[in-house]
Amino acid sequence: MGDWIPLMLPILAGAGGLVIAFDYRNCGLRVYDLMVRWSPGGGIDPRFSPDVLRVIAGLLGTILLVAAGVQAIDLL
Repeated sequence: MGDWIPLMLPILAGAGGLVIAFDYRNCGLRVYDLMVRWSPGGGIDPRFSPDVLRVIAGLLGTILLVAAGVQAIDLL
C-alpha cells in the first residue's frame, strides 16, 4: 500500500492541470488572474493569454497522468 503514495502527487497535479485546461468553473481564468497579480514588473507578456495557459496546463496534465498510469501499471 505504501507504494501508491508517490503516485498521488502526479495524479493530483495532472488532474489540476486538466481542470485548468478545461476551464472548469473558470478555474483557468482565475489562475491567469493570479499570475498577472503576482508577477513582478507590472504583469506578464500580452501574448501569454488565458488560452495559452490552458494549452500548457492541458499538455502538462496529460503528461503527468500518463506517467502516473505507467507507474501504476509497473506496480501491478
